[in-house]
Order: sequence, then structure tokens, then C-alpha cells
Amino acid sequence: MEVYREEAVSTLVQLLEVYTPPGEERRLERTWFRICGDLRYHRVWRDEVGNYFASVGSGGKTIMLVSHVDTVPGELRVKVSAGRVCGRGAVDAKGPLSAMLLAGSVVGDMLKNSRLIVAGLVDEEGMGKGAKKLVEEGIHADSIVIGEPTGTFGIAVSYRGSISVKLTANAKGGHASAPYIAESAVEKLLNLWSMVSKEFSGKRYEEITSALTTIHAGDWISRIPDKAEGSINIRFPHPYTSKDILAKLETYVKASGCSMEIVDVTEPVVTSVNNRAARAMQRAMLKLGYRPRFVKKTGTSDMNTLAAVTKDIIACGPGESALAHTDSESVDINDIITAAKIYSEFAKEMDLLQ
Repeated sequence: MEVYREEAVSTLVQLLEVYTPPGEERRLERTWFRICGDLRYHRVWRDEVGNYFASVGSGGKTIMLVSHVDTVPGELRVKVSAGRVCGRGAVDAKGPLSAMLLAGSVVGDMLKNSRLIVAGLVDEEGMGKGAKKLVEEGIHADSIVIGEPTGTFGIAVSYRGSISVKLTANAKGGHASAPYIAESAVEKLLNLWSMVSKEFSGKRYEEITSALTTIHAGDWISRIPDKAEGSINIRFPHPYTSKDILAKLETYVKASGCSMEIVDVTEPVVTSVNNRAARAMQRAMLKLGYRPRFVKKTGTSDMNTLAAVTKDIIACGPGESALAHTDSESVDINDIITAAKIYSEFAKEMDLLQ
């Protein structure tokens, strides 16, 4: 079972060269079909919301390797240097996706009892409509691996939940020369943020964290704004629920005189370290001479949504999470090759299970 370096670099570079922030994933269509053709996939298609798929094998079981094709906004120049591939999505998550595509290519003819589907979903960095569409359709899968950066050998069995809200503050405003008789919308918004950040001030996975992610106000240096808008993202682990957090948030919004619009709510997910996918991934790494480890992820992924499809679900992939969403986003090509071998071995392990 070989994964060739030249093929690995080419596959990832082709994916990275197409800039695909949420809502613009259609740009990748020609490239996806070309890559999958080069990798000898039996069937390649795209669904009505824009999700991409490629499959090999025709057995009764379904193994899914799932990543996403969208990236956070902010295009980066794609380059290969010192054994690393740089570009927007190299870590999150076109790097893992490229390894999954390579894995399906090399293991497809070895599967006797399974069909392997590699999926590149849309809008993971947005509202997750790609994964939600699969759940709505009632898609069947016996096991799922989510391609997210876990340092190659990390097996993620939990992700925190996420709440995103937009905030609006209105005030009478005024002249900056007399702030004592004016009313500032910015100060209202910052007062709200002060209460929220004090309440949700966690600093580790097990705690609720909050972040003020945008703020827009004002149009002139000597005028106190009469309107301010912002957004807050809150992350929370199991066993916390969005219901209780939103109740507290609404209390603070009311106390500050602001208004709130809920943009997205995703509940946390926890799966067992003893589920079949987790055990198969452990065996795959051990057979290849690697040491697996279980990890908890502070972020949120399509695993939160797709856990509704099967309990045999985990996340695992190449790349350093700390580089995701940064201008230094890059991945070691050796990690892509290693991940492809691990995914391939995982598919073989799942194929043998009754």
C-alpha cells in the first residue's frame, strides 16, 4: 500500500489553489472531479447543497471519511517549502481531506464488504448546512471519521458546543465634546460584553468560554455613536446545554438595554472511546507502529451534527490545530502521507468487522 509523495503534494496543492470561503464552495467543482478522476474513484458526485462525494467499493457496509471544503475567509498564497505545504485550509481542513482522498484511492480495491465514501462538506465554518443536510436526508453510515487536525495521532471523541449571537445597541448618541449629556451605543455593547465575559470566563476545555468576535460602531471621531453592532461566540462542553446558557445571556442582554439575534446553536458531543470506530482507529495506528492518543477538542466540528447518524464516529487528522485560521497555516507533507496510511488501515479494519 503506497502513498506517493508527488501525488500527495499535487492533491493538496490543487485543493488549496481554489479559494473556498463559505458560500463559494462551488468554485471547487472542476478540481474535485479532476482529482477524483486521477485517483481512480468509481463514482464522483455533488449534492443539491454543494457537498462533494467520491466512492469506491460496493459492499453492504458504508464507511465514511468526512472533512470540509470551505475555509475561513482570508486567502493565502499556496506554496511548497521545506517539506510543508502552505495555504488557507492546509490545516483546516483540506489537509485532512486530501489524506482521505489518497486513502480511498489506495484501499478501494482491498475492501470486500464495504463501500468507502469520501465527503467534502460545505459550510462547516459557517452554519454547518452541509452536515445538517446529510442528517435531514437520513444518510446511512456504519462508521464515520471526521477529518479535522488532531496532530495525526490524536483520536478526538468529544467537541464542545457553540452558540453564536449578533448584538445590537441603540442610544441617543451625542457630541464627543459633551459625553456627560450623551448616550453611547458602544458603551452599552461593552457593558454587555463585560457581564458576559465575567460569567463565561473559562480557560480550559471543561469550562464555558466566551469571545467578542466583531464590533462595529461610529462614523466620525467627534460623534458618539447612536448604534453599535457586535457578535459573541460561546463554547461549552458536555454536560452544559445551550438552553441554560442562552437564558443567562438573555438576562444580561436585557439588563444592558441591548437586543440579541441567535445565529447558530450547536450542542456538544461526546462519544465513547470504546466505540467501533475508535477501536479500529487505535488498531490501525498500532499496526503501522504509531502510538494513538485520545483527545478532547475545544472547538466545534461537523462531528457534533453527524453524531446523529452513527455512534461509531470519531475525528482524526493531520495538522496542528494552533495553525488553523492563522496566516501561518501550513502542514507537513509527511503528516499527510502518514494520515492517508492510517485512514487506509482504518478502512481495512472496519471492513473486517461483522
